[in-house]
Amino acid sequence: MSDKTREMWELPESQGLDALFVTSQANQRYLEGFTGADCFMLATREGNYLIADSRYTEMAESECRSAAVVPHRAPNPPVQHVVSRLARDNGLRRIGFERGKLIWGLYDDIAKALEDAGAELVPVSSLVERVRAKKTADEAEMIEAACAIADRALEDVLPVVKAGISELDLKIELDYRMRTGGAEDTAFDTMVLFGARGSQPHANSRRDVPLKAGDFILIDFGALRDGYRSDTTRTFVFGRASDEQRRAYMTVLESQTASLEKVAPGSNGRDINDLALGIIRGAGLPAFEYGIGHGVGLEIHEEPFMRQNTDVILEAGMVVTIEPGSYKPGWGGIRIEDTVLVTPDGHRVLSRFPKELTEL
Repeated sequence: MSDKTREMWELPESQGLDALFVTSQANQRYLEGFTGADCFMLATREGNYLIADSRYTEMAESECRSAAVVPHRAPNPPVQHVVSRLARDNGLRRIGFERGKLIWGLYDDIAKALEDAGAELVPVSSLVERVRAKKTADEAEMIEAACAIADRALEDVLPVVKAGISELDLKIELDYRMRTGGAEDTAFDTMVLFGARGSQPHANSRRDVPLKAGDFILIDFGALRDGYRSDTTRTFVFGRASDEQRRAYMTVLESQTASLEKVAPGSNGRDINDLALGIIRGAGLPAFEYGIGHGVGLEIHEEPFMRQNTDVILEAGMVVTIEPGSYKPGWGGIRIEDTVLVTPDGHRVLSRFPKELTEL
């Protein structure tokens, strides 16, 4: 059994379970190193089983750290019968499932098959994710490497910014530089927004939106390296910044700087969120409604989530974003975001692209 699986079984939430049916690809990769898709895992207290069809059995056998690979799908039995057989053979009675990941049809098939084995499915939430929230030194190093790739790509792409370039064309240029700079892929769908469209915190870049003088340029991007992701946002002004743009930008920067200073073991994510909101609202600006930050790792959004309605105590090893913003429909938006490692004595910012107001 891997150390990561053992740590999961030591959580209080796992007590009373004999096994966990894992559908999340990120969780399968975390527990066993498997990078394929369309497979399932049955994690037990004695060992793990990777349930794979013929497209992935050889891959699973070469990648999994310790899991036994069990085939399913024709000419083999369907997954529900494989799970039922493993439950019967191993004396498993209470099998947890990831309630936010398992589709109803498969749940129904497995639940019915398990009845014949005298077993039942039990919903659980974020069992593996709670272990994933604290990164090892190796994981933090991979995230930092992804941040460095993204930093270099943004620096390299800025010279192509010119009047008339579209949001989509600038996004494509940035994505290309991340991939040629060492990334396996982008960490998520890169977002480049110009002018008033920046008031939409998550919108799709468009080819029919050209850059013009006075526009904000909001770029939310990240690189994928060795399965781990980075997440950064920078906001620029094309041409001379107006007094209103400058004042709003400096307020968001103050909010981000003050929030970063509070990132340390024992800090409550709710308090950091409220601090950031207070600075922006105190300046009379519209403030972000999403949480101040989220975990980053094998997924771009993962535990912990720092919001105004949730108490989250930060621990050393967590990697989170700090991303306050201000968004005014019809005018534009500003977001400044970094990926940050919580260290035993405070924090270290992993994304290092400069944050002073830059006029391009």
